[in-house]
Amino acid sequence: MKTNYNSVLLKWTSALVCALALTQANAQTVRLHGSAALAKTLEPQKAALESQSGVKLEIVSNGAGRGLADLSGGQAEIALLAGPLKGVAAAMNADKAGSVDIADMREIPLINVKIAFITHPSAGVKSLTDAQLRDVLTGKATNWKEVGGADLPIKLVLGFGADGSRVTVRETVLQGADYSKSMIVRNTSKDISMVIAQLPGSCSPLAVQNVEGNVTTVALEKEIFMPLELVVKGEPAGDIKKVIQAVTASVK
Repeated sequence: MKTNYNSVLLKWTSALVCALALTQANAQTVRLHGSAALAKTLEPQKAALESQSGVKLEIVSNGAGRGLADLSGGQAEIALLAGPLKGVAAAMNADKAGSVDIADMREIPLINVKIAFITHPSAGVKSLTDAQLRDVLTGKATNWKEVGGADLPIKLVLGFGADGSRVTVRETVLQGADYSKSMIVRNTSKDISMVIAQLPGSCSPLAVQNVEGNVTTVALEKEIFMPLELVVKGEPAGDIKKVIQAVTASVK
């Protein structure tokens, strides 16, 4: 009996293609939601991270607080956290009670990043002491001339309440004091730098990863740093563990 090897090879090739297609269709996607600064760090490495982990990734930059809420509510497997977990969660729950439950959440530290203090060039300041920075942030100083700058009203721009930079600066610089009541709030920190570049007299504390456009980075008496972390519920296993291993090996 003569075997048609071409026919057999064709059948095996077709079967292999179908099997690969089915595997890809059934592949789990691990969802990573949260901090714009951490999302910006991971996005350029997405293909490499998927290759290293063997897992498809969905990276969503929707803010540290919303990332925790998505993790808590089952809309994400991993939260991208910028800032202190308890502080960001508390700010999120203050905005919407019960939106984040950190009882079974586990932090995986990655790196510390610098928070820059940026202004529109019209502000006319190049440096600020710790006391001057606090005065600007709390609204005690309302005009840039009070801290050595131009005769121009100060316009503070911040991310929403659970924004990582906002929470970090409130805890470390303001030591719990309130920000200026006249602050301008943006829904996400992703576009704050471009707002500062266009709005005379404006300023904001912002993770260096999110700084862009024609802005002035002010020299501070003391540098401000913010932790970037992955957060999961319980002990990570399976695909989630593979993704964590790939990310921790790549983000340094």
